[in-house]
Amino acid sequence: MNDELYNELGLNRNATEAEIKKAYRQLARKYHPDTNSDNAQAEEKFKKISAAYAVLSDKKKRDLYDKYGINGLRDGFDENQWRQYGGSGSPFGGDVNFGGFSGFGGMESIFETLFGGGRSRGSRVSGSPPWSASGGKKGNDVKSTLEIDAMDAILGRELELLVPVGGEQKKLKVKIPRGIETGKSIRLKNQGSPGMFGGAQGDLILELNVRDNGPYRRQGTNLIKEQNITVGQAYFGDVITVETPWGEGKLRIPPQTQGGTKMRVKGHGIRKGDAKGDLLVQLNITIPTDTDKATEDIVKKLEKVY
Repeated sequence: MNDELYNELGLNRNATEAEIKKAYRQLARKYHPDTNSDNAQAEEKFKKISAAYAVLSDKKKRDLYDKYGINGLRDGFDENQWRQYGGSGSPFGGDVNFGGFSGFGGMESIFETLFGGGRSRGSRVSGSPPWSASGGKKGNDVKSTLEIDAMDAILGRELELLVPVGGEQKKLKVKIPRGIETGKSIRLKNQGSPGMFGGAQGDLILELNVRDNGPYRRQGTNLIKEQNITVGQAYFGDVITVETPWGEGKLRIPPQTQGGTKMRVKGHGIRKGDAKGDLLVQLNITIPTDTDKATEDIVKKLEKVY
Protein backbone atom coordinates (compact mmCIF):
# COMPACT_ATOMS: atom_id res chain seq x y z
CA MET A 1 0.00 0.00 0.00
CA ASN A 2 1.28 3.45 -0.91
CA ASP A 3 0.40 5.34 2.24
CA GLU A 4 3.57 7.37 2.83
CA LEU A 5 2.20 10.60 1.36
CA TYR A 6 -1.08 10.23 3.25
CA ASN A 7 0.86 9.69 6.47
CA GLU A 8 2.74 12.96 5.92
CA LEU A 9 -0.60 14.78 6.09
CA GLY A 10 -1.91 12.63 8.94
CA LEU A 11 -4.58 11.06 6.74
CA ASN A 12 -5.59 7.65 5.42
CA ARG A 13 -5.97 6.80 1.75
CA ASN A 14 -9.78 7.25 1.94
CA ALA A 15 -9.42 10.98 2.70
CA THR A 16 -11.66 13.29 0.71
CA GLU A 17 -10.42 16.22 -1.35
CA ALA A 18 -11.69 18.64 1.30
CA GLU A 19 -9.91 16.71 4.07
CA ILE A 20 -6.65 16.78 2.12
CA LYS A 21 -6.91 20.55 1.62
CA LYS A 22 -7.78 21.15 5.25
CA ALA A 23 -4.92 18.99 6.55
CA TYR A 24 -2.40 20.66 4.28
CA ARG A 25 -3.52 24.17 5.23
CA GLN A 26 -3.26 23.42 8.93
CA LEU A 27 0.20 21.87 8.60
CA ALA A 28 1.43 24.53 6.16
CA ARG A 29 0.50 27.29 8.61
CA LYS A 30 2.29 25.43 11.39
CA TYR A 31 5.52 24.68 9.54
CA HIS A 32 5.75 27.53 7.01
CA PRO A 33 9.30 28.97 6.82
CA ASP A 34 7.98 32.50 7.29
CA THR A 35 6.87 31.59 10.81
CA ASN A 36 9.74 29.20 11.57
CA SER A 37 12.89 31.10 10.66
CA ASP A 38 16.16 29.22 11.20
CA ASN A 39 14.25 26.06 12.06
CA ALA A 40 15.65 23.31 9.86
CA GLN A 41 13.22 20.67 11.16
CA ALA A 42 10.19 22.85 10.39
CA GLU A 43 11.57 23.61 6.93
CA GLU A 44 12.09 19.90 6.23
CA LYS A 45 8.56 19.08 7.44
CA PHE A 46 7.12 21.87 5.26
CA LYS A 47 8.87 20.39 2.22
CA LYS A 48 7.48 16.95 2.98
CA ILE A 49 3.86 18.01 3.41
CA SER A 50 4.07 20.27 0.34
CA ALA A 51 5.37 17.41 -1.81
CA ALA A 52 2.60 15.16 -0.47
CA TYR A 53 -0.04 17.78 -1.21
CA ALA A 54 1.31 18.33 -4.74
CA VAL A 55 0.44 14.71 -5.49
CA LEU A 56 -2.72 14.12 -3.46
CA SER A 57 -4.44 17.37 -4.51
CA ASP A 58 -4.13 16.38 -8.17
CA LYS A 59 -6.69 13.67 -9.05
CA LYS A 60 -4.62 12.18 -11.88
CA LYS A 61 -1.39 12.09 -9.86
CA ARG A 62 -3.23 10.72 -6.83
CA ASP A 63 -4.77 7.88 -8.88
CA LEU A 64 -1.36 6.95 -10.29
CA TYR A 65 0.24 7.09 -6.85
CA ASP A 66 -2.49 4.94 -5.31
CA LYS A 67 -1.99 2.30 -8.00
CA TYR A 68 1.74 2.33 -8.65
CA GLY A 69 3.45 4.34 -5.95
CA ILE A 70 5.99 7.00 -6.87
CA ASN A 71 6.92 5.13 -10.06
CA GLY A 72 3.53 6.01 -11.52
CA LEU A 73 4.39 9.73 -11.30
CA ARG A 74 7.54 9.61 -13.42
CA ASP A 75 7.53 11.08 -16.92
CA GLY A 76 6.97 8.42 -19.53
CA PHE A 77 5.40 5.96 -17.11
CA ASP A 78 3.63 3.19 -19.05
CA GLU A 79 1.05 1.09 -17.24
CA ASN A 80 1.39 -1.73 -19.79
CA GLN A 81 5.13 -1.90 -19.28
CA TRP A 82 4.64 -1.84 -15.54
CA ARG A 83 2.31 -4.82 -15.71
CA GLN A 84 4.66 -6.56 -18.14
CA TYR A 85 7.51 -6.35 -15.67
CA GLY A 86 5.30 -7.40 -12.80
CA GLY A 87 5.58 -4.06 -11.00
CA SER A 88 9.34 -4.36 -10.60
CA GLY A 89 9.96 -0.98 -12.17
CA SER A 90 12.61 -2.49 -14.48
CA PRO A 91 11.97 -0.01 -17.32
CA PHE A 92 13.28 2.70 -14.95
CA GLY A 93 16.25 0.74 -13.64
CA GLY A 94 14.61 -0.31 -10.38
CA ASP A 95 11.98 1.06 -8.05
CA VAL A 96 11.98 4.77 -7.41
CA ASN A 97 10.86 6.17 -4.07
CA PHE A 98 11.03 9.27 -1.94
CA GLY A 99 13.72 7.75 0.23
CA GLY A 100 11.58 8.38 3.30
CA PHE A 101 11.80 12.13 2.62
CA SER A 102 15.29 12.20 4.12
CA GLY A 103 17.21 15.39 3.40
CA PHE A 104 16.96 17.99 0.68
CA GLY A 105 18.49 15.63 -1.83
CA GLY A 106 15.39 13.51 -1.42
CA MET A 107 13.28 16.58 -2.15
CA GLU A 108 15.12 17.17 -5.44
CA SER A 109 14.23 13.60 -6.39
CA ILE A 110 10.61 14.33 -5.59
CA PHE A 111 10.60 17.36 -7.89
CA GLU A 112 12.24 15.39 -10.65
CA THR A 113 9.65 12.64 -10.27
CA LEU A 114 6.63 14.96 -10.08
CA PHE A 115 7.55 17.49 -12.74
CA GLY A 116 9.80 15.62 -15.15
CA GLY A 117 13.17 17.23 -14.44
CA GLY A 118 15.17 19.09 -11.85
CA ARG A 119 14.69 22.75 -11.08
CA SER A 120 16.98 25.67 -10.67
CA ARG A 121 16.43 28.74 -8.56
CA GLY A 122 13.77 30.94 -10.13
CA SER A 123 13.28 28.61 -13.11
CA ARG A 124 9.99 27.40 -14.57
CA VAL A 125 9.31 23.72 -14.04
CA SER A 126 7.80 21.70 -16.87
CA GLY A 127 4.20 20.78 -16.21
CA SER A 128 3.85 23.04 -13.18
CA PRO A 129 2.91 26.64 -12.43
CA PRO A 130 5.64 29.33 -12.26
CA TRP A 131 8.08 29.31 -9.39
CA SER A 132 8.88 32.49 -7.58
CA ALA A 133 12.33 34.02 -7.44
CA SER A 134 12.73 32.47 -4.00
CA GLY A 135 12.15 29.01 -5.46
CA GLY A 136 8.60 28.68 -4.12
CA LYS A 137 5.59 27.53 -6.06
CA LYS A 138 2.54 29.80 -6.21
CA GLY A 139 -0.63 28.20 -4.89
CA ASN A 140 -3.54 27.40 -7.18
CA ASP A 141 -6.33 29.90 -7.76
CA VAL A 142 -9.63 28.79 -6.23
CA LYS A 143 -13.03 29.52 -7.78
CA SER A 144 -16.21 29.94 -5.78
CA THR A 145 -19.64 31.52 -6.13
CA LEU A 146 -21.11 34.29 -4.03
CA GLU A 147 -24.70 35.52 -3.75
CA ILE A 148 -25.29 39.16 -2.86
CA ASP A 149 -28.37 41.35 -2.49
CA ALA A 150 -29.46 43.61 -5.31
CA MET A 151 -28.83 46.80 -3.32
CA ASP A 152 -25.28 45.72 -2.51
CA ALA A 153 -24.63 45.32 -6.23
CA ILE A 154 -26.29 48.66 -7.11
CA LEU A 155 -24.54 50.77 -4.48
CA GLY A 156 -21.26 48.89 -4.13
CA ARG A 157 -20.25 48.06 -0.58
CA GLU A 158 -17.58 46.36 1.47
CA LEU A 159 -19.15 43.32 3.09
CA GLU A 160 -17.93 40.79 5.62
CA LEU A 161 -19.21 37.49 4.30
CA LEU A 162 -18.91 33.75 4.75
CA VAL A 163 -17.54 32.51 1.43
CA PRO A 164 -17.47 28.79 0.48
CA VAL A 165 -13.81 27.89 -0.22
CA GLY A 166 -12.65 24.29 -0.62
CA GLY A 167 -15.66 22.85 1.20
CA GLU A 168 -15.28 25.28 4.11
CA GLN A 169 -16.91 28.59 5.05
CA LYS A 170 -14.27 31.32 5.12
CA LYS A 171 -14.98 34.73 6.67
CA LEU A 172 -13.70 37.43 4.32
CA LYS A 173 -14.11 41.13 3.64
CA VAL A 174 -15.25 41.52 0.04
CA LYS A 175 -15.42 44.88 -1.73
CA ILE A 176 -18.37 44.80 -4.13
CA PRO A 177 -17.85 47.20 -7.08
CA ARG A 178 -20.71 49.61 -7.71
CA GLY A 179 -23.03 48.46 -10.50
CA ILE A 180 -21.67 44.90 -10.77
CA GLU A 181 -24.01 42.30 -12.26
CA THR A 182 -24.58 38.55 -12.20
CA GLY A 183 -21.85 36.53 -13.90
CA LYS A 184 -19.06 39.02 -13.21
CA SER A 185 -16.12 37.96 -11.05
CA ILE A 186 -14.12 39.47 -8.21
CA ARG A 187 -10.52 38.39 -7.60
CA LEU A 188 -9.25 38.36 -4.02
CA LYS A 189 -5.46 38.26 -3.91
CA ASN A 190 -3.76 35.63 -1.75
CA GLN A 191 -6.99 33.96 -0.63
CA GLY A 192 -6.62 30.77 -2.70
CA SER A 193 -4.59 27.62 -2.12
CA PRO A 194 -1.41 27.96 -0.05
CA GLY A 195 1.87 28.19 -1.94
CA MET A 196 4.59 25.62 -1.55
CA PHE A 197 8.20 26.07 -0.48
CA GLY A 198 7.73 29.74 0.32
CA GLY A 199 5.67 30.51 -2.80
CA ALA A 200 2.83 33.04 -2.80
CA GLN A 201 -0.70 31.97 -1.99
CA GLY A 202 -3.09 31.65 -4.93
CA ASP A 203 -6.08 33.93 -5.50
CA LEU A 204 -9.76 33.42 -4.81
CA ILE A 205 -12.03 34.15 -7.78
CA LEU A 206 -15.64 34.82 -6.81
CA GLU A 207 -18.32 34.57 -9.49
CA LEU A 208 -21.27 36.72 -8.43
CA ASN A 209 -24.95 35.91 -8.46
CA VAL A 210 -27.04 39.00 -7.69
CA ARG A 211 -30.34 38.16 -6.01
CA ASP A 212 -33.46 39.58 -7.62
CA ASN A 213 -34.72 41.19 -4.44
CA GLY A 214 -35.47 44.67 -3.14
CA PRO A 215 -37.65 47.31 -4.76
CA TYR A 216 -35.67 47.58 -8.01
CA ARG A 217 -35.37 45.39 -11.11
CA ARG A 218 -32.38 45.81 -13.37
CA GLN A 219 -32.67 46.38 -17.11
CA GLY A 220 -29.21 47.01 -18.51
CA THR A 221 -28.02 50.24 -16.89
CA ASN A 222 -31.58 51.24 -15.95
CA LEU A 223 -33.58 50.30 -12.87
CA ILE A 224 -37.34 49.73 -12.75
CA LYS A 225 -39.50 50.46 -9.72
CA GLU A 226 -43.27 50.37 -9.13
CA GLN A 227 -44.98 53.36 -7.53
CA ASN A 228 -48.60 53.57 -6.32
CA ILE A 229 -50.65 56.71 -6.98
CA THR A 230 -54.27 57.61 -6.32
CA VAL A 231 -57.06 58.02 -8.84
CA GLY A 232 -56.97 61.78 -8.20
CA GLN A 233 -53.22 62.02 -8.84
CA ALA A 234 -53.63 60.10 -12.08
CA TYR A 235 -56.57 62.26 -13.24
CA PHE A 236 -55.47 65.73 -12.15
CA GLY A 237 -51.70 65.24 -12.28
CA ASP A 238 -49.24 65.79 -9.43
CA VAL A 239 -45.59 66.13 -8.45
CA ILE A 240 -44.53 63.26 -6.22
CA THR A 241 -41.36 62.28 -4.38
CA VAL A 242 -39.84 58.92 -5.36
CA GLU A 243 -37.27 57.03 -3.30
CA THR A 244 -34.26 55.97 -5.39
CA PRO A 245 -30.98 54.18 -4.52
CA TRP A 246 -29.33 57.60 -4.54
CA GLY A 247 -31.82 59.53 -2.45
CA GLU A 248 -35.12 61.23 -3.32
CA GLY A 249 -36.14 62.08 -6.85
CA LYS A 250 -39.01 64.26 -8.13
CA LEU A 251 -41.55 62.96 -10.65
CA ARG A 252 -44.09 65.15 -12.43
CA ILE A 253 -47.23 63.15 -13.27
CA PRO A 254 -49.22 64.65 -16.18
CA PRO A 255 -53.06 64.86 -15.96
CA GLN A 256 -55.00 61.81 -17.23
CA THR A 257 -52.06 59.43 -16.73
CA GLN A 258 -52.99 55.79 -17.27
CA GLY A 259 -52.03 52.95 -14.92
CA GLY A 260 -48.92 51.06 -16.06
CA THR A 261 -47.28 54.19 -17.50
CA LYS A 262 -43.51 54.30 -17.03
CA MET A 263 -41.85 57.60 -16.25
CA ARG A 264 -38.15 58.39 -16.04
CA VAL A 265 -36.04 59.85 -13.24
CA LYS A 266 -32.78 60.63 -14.99
CA GLY A 267 -29.46 59.57 -13.52
CA HIS A 268 -30.94 57.49 -10.70
CA GLY A 269 -30.30 54.04 -12.18
CA ILE A 270 -27.07 52.01 -12.31
CA ARG A 271 -23.93 54.09 -11.83
CA LYS A 272 -20.59 52.77 -13.09
CA GLY A 273 -17.76 55.25 -13.32
CA ASP A 274 -19.10 58.40 -14.98
CA ALA A 275 -21.99 56.57 -16.66
CA LYS A 276 -25.44 56.88 -15.10
CA GLY A 277 -28.54 54.93 -16.04
CA ASP A 278 -32.09 56.07 -15.29
CA LEU A 279 -34.80 54.96 -12.89
CA LEU A 280 -37.99 53.95 -14.70
CA VAL A 281 -41.02 54.36 -12.43
CA GLN A 282 -44.06 52.25 -13.32
CA LEU A 283 -47.22 53.95 -12.02
CA ASN A 284 -49.93 51.78 -10.51
CA ILE A 285 -53.29 53.42 -9.78
CA THR A 286 -54.78 52.29 -6.48
CA ILE A 287 -58.47 52.37 -5.60
CA PRO A 288 -60.09 52.91 -2.19
CA THR A 289 -60.61 49.75 -0.15
CA ASP A 290 -63.38 51.17 2.04
CA THR A 291 -66.80 49.51 1.60
CA ASP A 292 -69.00 52.30 2.97
CA LYS A 293 -71.98 53.61 0.96
CA ALA A 294 -70.43 57.02 0.26
CA THR A 295 -67.41 55.44 -1.42
CA GLU A 296 -69.63 53.08 -3.41
CA ASP A 297 -71.73 56.01 -4.68
CA ILE A 298 -68.60 57.87 -5.83
CA VAL A 299 -67.29 54.77 -7.67
CA LYS A 300 -70.68 54.29 -9.35
CA LYS A 301 -70.64 57.87 -10.58
CA LEU A 302 -67.09 57.38 -11.84
CA GLU A 303 -68.09 54.16 -13.59
CA LYS A 304 -70.70 56.05 -15.62
CA VAL A 305 -67.90 58.18 -17.07
CA TYR A 306 -66.47 55.07 -18.76
